[in-house]
Amino acid sequence: MGDTLASVGERIRILRQKRNLTQEQLGELAGLNPNYVGQVERNQRTPSIGAIRALAEALGVDPGFLLLSPDKSASSISNLMAYVALATPEQMALITKIAETVVSSGYRINENDNDGE
Repeated sequence: MGDTLASVGERIRILRQKRNLTQEQLGELAGLNPNYVGQVERNQRTPSIGAIRALAEALGVDPGFLLLSPDKSASSISNLMAYVALATPEQMALITKIAETVVSSGYRINENDNDGE
């Protein structure tokens, strides 16, 4: 999923489609011209901070998610945030429960133990 979310425009397009919105509907919700939304999705225009904020609000995500760097070192976090952003409320509740369980258990991965022993 990390490679499919390489740009702001691609993230916006994926979220818009996941929410079954047209570019026109997203533009209306965000107070932006639908042609501008299309240009952003195709990476023909770089959205302003105000446009990022409006699009994020219309899509129901944190603006920071749209601005995540495609840097490979952050790919695990980017992937997790993508799954969370695309989750239904029921899935979000399950993701939260799993995260709480893993963190509260104190589970640690020993990077020096490659054979699982």
